[in-house]
Amino acid sequence: MARFFISRENIRGDNATVAGVELEHMRKVLRLAPGDRVTLFDDGGWEHQGTLSRYIDRAGEIAILKSYRPERESPLRITLAQALGKGEKLDWVVEKATELGVSAIVPFFCERTVPKLDRAASAKRGERWRRIALSATKQSGRTRAPEILDLIEFAELARRPWDCERKIIFWEGESARGLNDVREESPRVDSLLIAIGPEGGFTPDEIALAARAGFQSARLGKRILRTETAAVAAIAAAQTLWGDLG
Repeated sequence: MARFFISRENIRGDNATVAGVELEHMRKVLRLAPGDRVTLFDDGGWEHQGTLSRYIDRAGEIAILKSYRPERESPLRITLAQALGKGEKLDWVVEKATELGVSAIVPFFCERTVPKLDRAASAKRGERWRRIALSATKQSGRTRAPEILDLIEFAELARRPWDCERKIIFWEGESARGLNDVREESPRVDSLLIAIGPEGGFTPDEIALAARAGFQSARLGKRILRTETAAVAAIAAAQTLWGDLG
């Protein structure tokens, strides 16, 4: 059954109104007709099953048959700080991170980041990443799309007061500490920030800056992973240790 995102303010009793991009998808892409069944999810974590009643002007009216609050969100609140990568790598990371249940994604650039984006280009990319996250939210059955923050530089990422219990920066130069070591120190973690570097990795100065800001460095096994692989591996491992995988 097709899933569409709506705002809570577009629900009135047993009726909902779909507009904008979601209406275009419903009407022109899927070509749904009155009488077809749909699933809606809103920004309050609720899901609604209903029937398309009719199209009017620039909206589609939905008759809601049942509303419920599914438990599909992870108990572990993960913020993924991901360095920009070449080409469309971050597009892929946003999609997979959303499927794996992250709560927020913070794109950043640092010394070895390629490419360098200006303000206009980063804003355009940000809108694209939000569309990808929403699409992945719909596909995976989640009821909350992750927040996609604006692109920032690494120094700002390090010094910002993030609302999380642990901050971990993954670095191939770390020889001792892994996620299992972090779990032994903190058997229960409700919120976590994970930082993944660019193709060339973090510089020693960046690791030192992160350490001063309260980050712990950790390794992801004995092999060198691509930046996009490292992101997925780190999220999956964290969800297995503290979240809802496994």
